[in-house]
Amino acid sequence: MFLLKKLLLVSIVLTVIMATVLAAPVKVEFWHAMGSQQGEAVEEIVKMFNDQNPDIEVEPVYIGNYGALNQKLLASVQSDTLPVISQSYSNWTSKLLQSDVVADLTGFINGEEGFTDAQWEDIWKPFREMCTWGDEVYALPFNKSIYVTYYDSDLFDMEGIEPPEDYDDVRRLAEELTVVGEDGEVERYGFGFRTTVDAFSIFLLNNGGTIVEQNADGSYEITLDSPETRKTLEFLKGMKDDNIAYVEGGYLNGPFGEGRIAFYCDTIAGKSYVDSACRGKHDWNWSAIPSNETFRPPFAGTDVIMFETADQAQKEAGWKFMKFLTSQKVTTFWSMKTGYLPVRKSALETPEWKTFTRLEPKAAIPVQFVPDAYVDPKPATWYEIRNVVGDMFNNIIYEKWTVDEGIDWAVKEIHGYLNQ
Repeated sequence: MFLLKKLLLVSIVLTVIMATVLAAPVKVEFWHAMGSQQGEAVEEIVKMFNDQNPDIEVEPVYIGNYGALNQKLLASVQSDTLPVISQSYSNWTSKLLQSDVVADLTGFINGEEGFTDAQWEDIWKPFREMCTWGDEVYALPFNKSIYVTYYDSDLFDMEGIEPPEDYDDVRRLAEELTVVGEDGEVERYGFGFRTTVDAFSIFLLNNGGTIVEQNADGSYEITLDSPETRKTLEFLKGMKDDNIAYVEGGYLNGPFGEGRIAFYCDTIAGKSYVDSACRGKHDWNWSAIPSNETFRPPFAGTDVIMFETADQAQKEAGWKFMKFLTSQKVTTFWSMKTGYLPVRKSALETPEWKTFTRLEPKAAIPVQFVPDAYVDPKPATWYEIRNVVGDMFNNIIYEKWTVDEGIDWAVKEIHGYLNQ
């Protein structure tokens, strides 16, 4: 009798344990680099999802800036400690694909819990292209921004001028809006640009040039050594040499807010910083980046990827959260909360977006440029190639190299990275 009771007690305990295990939510660790207001929005979205899905627990883990996140991902490949999902730039994903750690999402997209054709095509085409390698999809778009022209709208309205449409306008307005004081020092520069690869790329792309291009066989061809590159470098350097452009490596929202720059190009992700810098000093607006031969504004921002090291239950739960992130309501909320672009076209038709853009007309402007935007190439060493071009641009602008010396050096360096 005692033995029967003991066996019964053991059976009850085991049943309770098994029920607890079965009821425990599937945990999904999500690494991200969104701080401040953007991080708060991530927390809100995760809470919404967890509340709606009690069988899943998404844990957002703030790693720090993008550099820290990239380093931690690479280190975690070696130590086999990857999360279930993470933010990732396309060039990071290309590198991680070499280690076979990124999960192919194509099966999820085409599966029962995936997207219909209409839902998939509702995501802006450039964003779909950024997430696709060959015939496989390895990411879903998340925080996406696009390059625009920021300009001092008080000044432009007072002078009765429009923001620049082409490079002739940029040069002309840079000259007209530069103010030199009685002491010979520049009090306000007409234009400003950073000595970064992105600042250079904006003007190269819209001059009809590129850094590398992919061939039909999947290989990459270096296209940097071109007339378009030389024209772009000479154009930007000419404005610096003529002292009509403010030039530095750091962000330009501070000098812009102080009235030291009349206009400059950057991503819409800088909106909150520009708002803060200009508050109480002058109003601002944004417009399309100037174009010359083409109109191809580049994108910035990351996608979300999943890792093969997760078990099947984690993958299914991670996919459900990734799909939630790109849903119409959530991407609309994310855009309204952070200033990033909504990743779905249908977000523009929601009552929330229409009300928001009536109250905040600036938000409706950048979305117009998405269909024409440029999608970066995806060689595994694109991160390193970008660094090479940034070094080339910086050294030419500051006269450490001539234009030809800089291009020759960069082409050799890029060739080495493409052959790795």
